[in-house]
Amino acid sequence: MLSHSGAAADTQLVQLLATGELDKRPRREPDFAAENEALHTLARALGAPDAVMLQTLVETAQALCGAGSAGISLRDRDATQHSSFRWVAVSGRCAAYVDHVIPSDDSPSGVALKLDSPQLFAFPKQRFPCLREIKPEITEELVVPIPGVSEPWGALWVMSHGKKHHFDNEHRRILTSLANFTCAALNIRQAKADAESRAAEAEAARRALAEAESNKDNFIALLGHELRGPLAPVDSALSAAQRLAADSPAVLSALAVANRQVAQLKRIVSDLLDASRIRTGKLSVRYAHGLLGDIIKDAMGAVREEAEKHQHTLRAELPRYPVTVFADAGRLTQVFSNLLGNAVKYTPPGGEIALRVEAPDPTLIPEHDSTPREVVVTIRDNGMGIAPDLLPHVFDLFTQAPGVRTRTEGGLGVGLSVVRYLVNAHQGEIAIFSDGEGRGTEVTVRLPIVCRSEVGPVASTTHGIPPARILLVDDIADATEALAMLLTLDGHEVKRAQSGPEALSLVESFTPDVALIDINMPGMDGHEVAKLLRQRPQCASTRLVALTGFAGAASGSQRFADDFDCYLVKPPSLEDLAEVLRG
Repeated sequence: MLSHSGAAADTQLVQLLATGELDKRPRREPDFAAENEALHTLARALGAPDAVMLQTLVETAQALCGAGSAGISLRDRDATQHSSFRWVAVSGRCAAYVDHVIPSDDSPSGVALKLDSPQLFAFPKQRFPCLREIKPEITEELVVPIPGVSEPWGALWVMSHGKKHHFDNEHRRILTSLANFTCAALNIRQAKADAESRAAEAEAARRALAEAESNKDNFIALLGHELRGPLAPVDSALSAAQRLAADSPAVLSALAVANRQVAQLKRIVSDLLDASRIRTGKLSVRYAHGLLGDIIKDAMGAVREEAEKHQHTLRAELPRYPVTVFADAGRLTQVFSNLLGNAVKYTPPGGEIALRVEAPDPTLIPEHDSTPREVVVTIRDNGMGIAPDLLPHVFDLFTQAPGVRTRTEGGLGVGLSVVRYLVNAHQGEIAIFSDGEGRGTEVTVRLPIVCRSEVGPVASTTHGIPPARILLVDDIADATEALAMLLTLDGHEVKRAQSGPEALSLVESFTPDVALIDINMPGMDGHEVAKLLRQRPQCASTRLVALTGFAGAASGSQRFADDFDCYLVKPPSLEDLAEVLRG
């Protein structure tokens, strides 16, 4: 309905409306064949660009209505004036006026939308100034609103430029049908645009998240590497100092405190690097036959000193028979020592920690049955427990209870994330239970690794390394000095170099059995030093060992394999050095 305001203008407008004439004009039979062909044409145009699709629509309207011109007026979203229409597609004698902008209020399209129904206008140029610049005379204009979801899209219209052609009810029916088709096409276009926009936003968010994750991983790896550098000389110097102070209990006691703190720092750095390797898929697991008892013994040994310091009762219950497993013994030792370490860390002084192993007797497994059996390891403590709201998140990276951050041995909340990865890598399962804070914790690890193969017990670790001629190449003087002192105390002949050129000069008078070479040195890096050493005839049998903080990169790098015989992660332990020297 027209508004009550501006009654005179509304009366004048009604006089221009010829919509009532549509019902008075002779009725025609529909030409369904022509409409059917037109609909097929429009359906094919739906896959075309928007401009092509809309132009096909107006050309179809012009043809079916026998009009002199046809067009689509859509709300102009980019116009400086808020209320306006743009002729986005035009055919016929008005084709030159494509992109013509008209006001949404004072225009035939605006009136049709205001009345919310098809309208016929007689000589509209006399009433609407926005049409006066149109060159052909307009005797009639039939305008049909294009419906929309929240508001109409605009209008579809046809014009007659001569007195002989008049529009009728059949034209109104056809144009209404085409307007509904236009609505569907525009809705599809909008939905597609919205979907593409959301997809672009989602892709941008995914890329930003991936970049943030990559930056975090790179930072963790770099941090671990940078921490390993100063750790190496500290660790070596402490080991050397303990040997030199063997007759001084007070000094040994002080060094033991330092050793424990360095061990804690080394564990944190290892957890950081392992977390980074998990993210990049470079954390390796190497399977071999071994005894489960040796793995548990090593894990218990790793935490025993700390447990005794806290006056904990630490006990293990193992099967009476030896249990053979096919697994990565080093990684499983890491798993159980981490879980036991958490129990020690979060159990008050005088608490109890119990480890129980349940496994089938491998000798009872049929000889030709290679199916692994399950071992269940349960660790219980009566410590501080886990709050119910934190329990579902204990395996998330960097997750800790709020109170843990105030403890000096709290760690970074990385260990359990690494533990879960290693358990999963063995096709196992891990679960953590707690009745709440102050009620202790129970951890259950299930691993399908028990097998029939029989192996002997592992001998105790020894630092006995055969005497050798060793060249240390590292630009950090403290690192080579501490390690050289430690190796010299073990009876080796050691030479040190702080650069590649200095190392090449030393081998002219000193032929090393083993060369330990730092990778990241300024100027000439470790790879270049290794290549040049291999070219020296006197170094033909020298074992070249890379020292690196990026174990993951070394393990999968062909460059390391080409330049070095093996690599060691900083700081190298005496056990690692012993293996290299024996090789």
